[in-house]
Order: sequence, then structure tokens, then C-alpha cells
Amino acid sequence: MVSVIFCGFGEGMNKRVFAKKGDLLLRVAKQNGIKIPSECEDGTCGSCIVKIEELKTKDVLRPDEEGYSEATPIYMEDKELSTLVEMGAISKKEAEIAQQYNRQTPVRLACQCVIQTDMLIKPFK
Repeated sequence: MVSVIFCGFGEGMNKRVFAKKGDLLLRVAKQNGIKIPSECEDGTCGSCIVKIEELKTKDVLRPDEEGYSEATPIYMEDKELSTLVEMGAISKKEAEIAQQYNRQTPVRLACQCVIQTDMLIKPFK
């Protein structure tokens, strides 16, 4: 089990929950009463975009930060990366580096985010 902390989603929704590795973030949020907007739930609309902060410091780093290539491998689907680039949430270079090194970007689509480690989730604003 891993710890998932939701913060900033509204009154009564700041909470820490436990999830199985491999669970989808959006599913865990819904099961625990956390309201993350979601329209398509397929990774193409971008409505469920959230900020991700791994509680293990090297798991979410900017591509230009030291230690980026040493982080825990986390695969992101091309569809999710394309949506994030189209939204302007990440750059094309950040997407390419995430693919090359199997790294998670600091923003994710909750419907595509497979939980692997302890994490803090915040709304994307």
C-alpha cells in the first residue's frame, strides 16, 4: 500500500488515503470522495489535470534538475503526454525526456496516472 495525500480540492477533501500500487489516481480519488473534474476519462480532454509531488524527492524532478535520470521509472502514455503538451502544461522537450527516461512529469492526468509511490496531489491552477 502507498499513501496518497489530497490537498486543496475543497472543504472536507483534504485527506490522506491508502491505495494499492497500480491503482489509477482518478479511481482512488472518486472512491474517497475527492472531486477531481473528469470528462472523457481517457486522457484526451485534460479536464483531470493535477499537480503531482512524489514524497520520494527524486521521483518528480524537472528535466534540467540534477538527479532526474536517477528517479524511479514511471511510464507515461504517449496520449497523456500529447494532451499535456497541447494544453501547455509541459513543454515538448519535457515530454520527450519523460519518454526517454520513463519519468513522471510534475503534472499528470488523474485518469492516466498509475500510482506507484507515496504522493501528494494538488489541483492544477
